[in-house]
Amino acid sequence: MLSICEAQNIITELKKQEIALGRNPETWYTYENHVYGVANLAKFLAAELAFAHPERIYVAALLHDICRIEEERKKKFHGILGYEKLKNIDTHAARACLLHTFPWGKLMPFQQCKDTFFDNKQDYDFVVDYLSSHSTNDEDYLIQMCDNLANKNGLVTLEERAVEYRERHGDVNVDAIVIDSLEIKKYFDKKIGYDIYDYMNKYVLVDKELQLVV
Repeated sequence: MLSICEAQNIITELKKQEIALGRNPETWYTYENHVYGVANLAKFLAAELAFAHPERIYVAALLHDICRIEEERKKKFHGILGYEKLKNIDTHAARACLLHTFPWGKLMPFQQCKDTFFDNKQDYDFVVDYLSSHSTNDEDYLIQMCDNLANKNGLVTLEERAVEYRERHGDVNVDAIVIDSLEIKKYFDKKIGYDIYDYMNKYVLVDKELQLVV
């Protein structure tokens, strides 16, 4: 399993690679705000839920989008790319890469999500087979939910993410994603005993950490 430092080093190397390929370093904050927002929120909620390994969840959440930037260039679903990159060094992080896009472990018929897989039925079938042989659990659901509670600016509500999704992708699959994510949030609200939004309203993301709003 990767340590937090090792996971951060993987992101640092990714940053160097992308800048070398021409990415403006001044835009990198948009990626970091998302992945560090997801990771910090997931780690906090994992501790609140008394999960055994909140730091492991932090690492998995931090790396869930490790190949997101590469997918358009490689024309391959970033979950598959991330899984292949991490499967031999951190199975939990590799799993998060593969499953974070599918709330509750649900996968729509191929024709409805073929764009996600760049029309690659073999990759789609790989995820279907993985889901059929690996039961999803609360760690998966937590990262799936937190993935939709952070964007390029930091923490956001699911309703705000829905607006963002529609602006980027139109109405395709947005309602299904948001409805499932809201159900996951209700599930964890009940487990924790308070509304997760109440916690989020108290914190902002500053320098890759959540800080209490003064």
